[in-house]
Amino acid sequence: MLVMTAFFLKQLRRIRLVADWLDDRQATLDIHKLRERYAPLVAEAEKQKDWNGRNKLLEEQHFDSNLILHPVYARKGERLTEKARRYGITVPSEPSSNADDGEDWYLSNVYGFWFPSPQLTQRLQREIRDEERASYDEFRKWATLVFAIVGSLLAFISVRTKQKQPDPCPRNYYRNDSGECVSALSGRPEKKAIPDQRTSPPLEKPTPARKSPAPLQ
Repeated sequence: MLVMTAFFLKQLRRIRLVADWLDDRQATLDIHKLRERYAPLVAEAEKQKDWNGRNKLLEEQHFDSNLILHPVYARKGERLTEKARRYGITVPSEPSSNADDGEDWYLSNVYGFWFPSPQLTQRLQREIRDEERASYDEFRKWATLVFAIVGSLLAFISVRTKQKQPDPCPRNYYRNDSGECVSALSGRPEKKAIPDQRTSPPLEKPTPARKSPAPLQ
């Protein structure tokens, strides 16, 4: 069972989005465990008024936190700078040495690599949102135009291919504004004779058959 789970997770990690989510979740769990481990120690040092011991514990906690979080910051910074470059946003170059440390990049004191500072991260995120909004507006305009053209073409095709219903009026007749069939010769509407039930002759009742006279004896 454990082997199947490990194999399944390995396959999922091939998807970048899933791998990033798993790493972020694991980092969050590790930070939570780290705080639970150091919280009672720091509280005990404060209770004993051992300020040197308290500061030492906080420094150790900060160092252990950097061990967990700095790889996450570097990975997210790499994804952010890649996305910014795809939109044509200028990304400052990483410093070549520690002496060139500025406001845009932060040097990890644990691993020794660079990752974007909070100021650079916020600026890139803001510019990416602006570019995405502009791209969406452009896409919406083109989509509206395409839908309008397609709708016009469908309406034109529907009109061209619509079959005409046969006119029930007989030959040499046309339909006037009121919808009646009018003779083209007389100009009067065609009227169908409807038999009047009141003037119809009554049905004759059959006369009973007369009995022939009996023969004389």
